[in-house]
Order: sequence, then structure tokens, then C-alpha cells
Amino acid sequence: MRKIAASLAVLVATTTPASAQNAVDWFGVDGLEFASPATSFRFTDLDLRDPHVFLPITIAPFPTICFDFTDNAIPTTTVSFNGNIQASYNSDSSPADGFLDASSLLWFRPLAQDGRVARVDNGGADCLAPAPTSGCAPSATAVATAYAYASFAAGTCLSSLPGTQGSPAYAPAIASPAGSCFVTAPKTFVFDNNGTPLTLIDAQIAASFNGVPATALSNGLLRGFLRESDANQIVISDPALPGGSVTLAGPAGRRQRQLFHAQRQGHAPGRERLVVLFQLQRVPGDLHRPLSAFGDHVRFTEDTR
Repeated sequence: MRKIAASLAVLVATTTPASAQNAVDWFGVDGLEFASPATSFRFTDLDLRDPHVFLPITIAPFPTICFDFTDNAIPTTTVSFNGNIQASYNSDSSPADGFLDASSLLWFRPLAQDGRVARVDNGGADCLAPAPTSGCAPSATAVATAYAYASFAAGTCLSSLPGTQGSPAYAPAIASPAGSCFVTAPKTFVFDNNGTPLTLIDAQIAASFNGVPATALSNGLLRGFLRESDANQIVISDPALPGGSVTLAGPAGRRQRQLFHAQRQGHAPGRERLVVLFQLQRVPGDLHRPLSAFGDHVRFTEDTR
């Protein structure tokens, strides 16, 4: 479970019109400079906001309905999509081994809040239970992704792409990270969902800094595009689910694809936007082992744009 939700931590979100978004000149920036020790933040909250996920439910003699279980528990169960993510990030039960079930970190190398362009890495971690954790270390098998990022004192760091939200928009509304804030350069990102690699195209991460130096990151937004072919490989497993799991390739998946198409405007066929909101808390520096301590056990993905 730690590996699954840890990798989910790099998702996407949107908000104010793109015209209000700060512009960054990424030309000539590779983002590969390595500064150690890093300033580390752990994801404490993660919510899929757009699109929603649905499950077909039939209760005789009524017709089958598509139930939105993004935030609402499936009838007769305690299972909701976002609820399961929150539980994994804040509990130690699967397995009960002294570590939180899911953890993902952002490593700022360095933490720059003065407008510089610098490097931030994202990857899975092992964090001590209970939450809030007293310390984290990168997973011994972590595959971290390196990003270039820019910080701003004011303005919006990341906003919604025109025409990518349905009408009416889902509630709660998607918040927008604003100054003081940071945003990463767009790149293709691959994460592991229970052994299934899922690829986000042109993915960006942004969040607001809380404090100087920052002790937390809020209004986090991850925005990118997910191919339908990849979305159809997503399997959501839970013993409380009918049959133990649901896949976007099944009847719920067909309904999900209909929603994708109904809400998409002006995007290439087969590419759907994905929006995720998140919050992070800083990990105590004296308890965090830097990535360099793991040598060759920590690998970094290449930018495949």
C-alpha cells in the first residue's frame, strides 16, 4: 500500500484563467543541479478533483445507476476514492509495521523562495507512524522524478487550462496556488499504481508556501493529461467493493469515458486532463536521511517530453 499511494502523490489541479498565471522562461534550464541536504515536505492530504470516478450500482427493481464515489462512500460500504487515499496517508494498517501506509515527499534542492529557478524531486518514502510523522526516509526502491521549479512572491503559479472543466463544475471548487508559491516546468511523469504504470503528459506541480522559510505547502495543484488507454488500466481494490475491485475498463469505465468526452473541449482525442489537490508538511531535517545516503538505490527518471 505504501508504494501505491506514495506514487499517486504527484497528480494535478486547476483554477483561475490562464491569462492570470505567472509566466516562466524555462529555456536553458535542465533542473538537474543537485543540492544536499534537501528541504523535505511530506504529502498529508491528496484529493482527486477532476474527473470524478463512478461505480455502476443496481438495486432491484430500480435501473442501474452510476454512483459518484469520489468523495461519497459507496452504499453499504465505507469506501470512497479520496477517503481511501486519506486513510493510507494517515494510518498504519496495511500492513501494521510502524510506518504510515503511504508516503511521498518533495525534496527541494534547495528551498528557494526568492524567485530563483531550482530543482525539486518527488518520490516514495517510508515515514514513521503515527501521523504527523516524526521522520521519513526515501524508500530503498524509490524512483524519484526531478523537476525544475520557479518561485514567485505574488500572482498565480498554476491555473486551469481553458475549456477543461465541465459545466456545472464539480464541488468543492478547485483552489489555485498563489504567491508566495512555486510551479514546476511541464514534463511527462510516470507513477506506479499497484504495479500499473500510469503516465501524465505535460504534468506540472504547484503550491503556496506557508512561512519564510516554508513550514508547509498549501493549495497544492497537480495538472496534467492522462491517456484513455492508461486510464482504462486503473484498478481500484478494496475488500468492501463489489467483487473486491473496480476497473475503469469495465462498465464504470465506459461511463467514465462518456464523462471525459462530455467535458473535454479542444483537446486531442484520447488525452484527458487529471486534476489533484494536495497539502504538505515539512519533515524535520534532523530525522530525514537525504537521497544521497541511499546511493545507487535511488534512481531518477529522465524527462521524455
